Amino acid sequence: MRRTRPAAAALLLALALWGCAGGAPRPDIAVPPPPESQGASPSLATDLARQGPYLPDAALRLCVMQISNGPEADTRGYVSRFSPLIRVNERVILATAPANNACLSSGFGPRFGRVHEGMDLQAKPAATIFSAGPGRVREAGTARGYGRQVVIDHGHGVFTRYAHLAEFAPGIRAGTRIGFGQPLGRMGESGNATAVHLHYEVLTGSWGPKGSYGLTPHDPLSFPAYEWQDSAS
Repeated sequence: MRRTRPAAAALLLALALWGCAGGAPRPDIAVPPPPESQGASPSLATDLARQGPYLPDAALRLCVMQISNGPEADTRGYVSRFSPLIRVNERVILATAPANNACLSSGFGPRFGRVHEGMDLQAKPAATIFSAGPGRVREAGTARGYGRQVVIDHGHGVFTRYAHLAEFAPGIRAGTRIGFGQPLGRMGESGNATAVHLHYEVLTGSWGPKGSYGLTPHDPLSFPAYEWQDSAS
């Protein structure tokens, strides 16, 4: 895949969408800028492939009014203070919930006597799953408990996991360079899943012999919001 040309990148930055996430009004949401446009040092995250078609929803609702590990929500069931883009380790910009028209069915934290190390997203019909940020695919295959999963290295010690997929998108394999918002596959119920959904994790650490199992998981909703308009002003 070739790098995004400056003119194309400018067009993507200007691109915005007015719509709703499950019926909630949303402001214009721009595609996040390439990290290299912010003066980032060369890394896996700046070795950009072409950006994909995904535009993040500006709101995230709970699948029901009360869920396990549920974050604070308003009276309509929408996650309070939700940001569609987050900044991790100050250097990496990620989509908070990398699927459209999905609801949150389980949050991060203790659940059934164990720690749920990500957040679960559901959609009907099953939604396409997109890369939360640019980087390189580290793992793409079947893993214990996770079923069909993809793990992306975004550079700067930041990784994301997408688990329980029904299938992989064409070309998704270990070593593939990927841009923001490229299709990875479709949510499913492979592995230890009791319903069709995406299990999504944000991970940090150094890649070692244990692969993704040696990384530290974090709540995607715990990171600070990224505001391109603010940083560009």
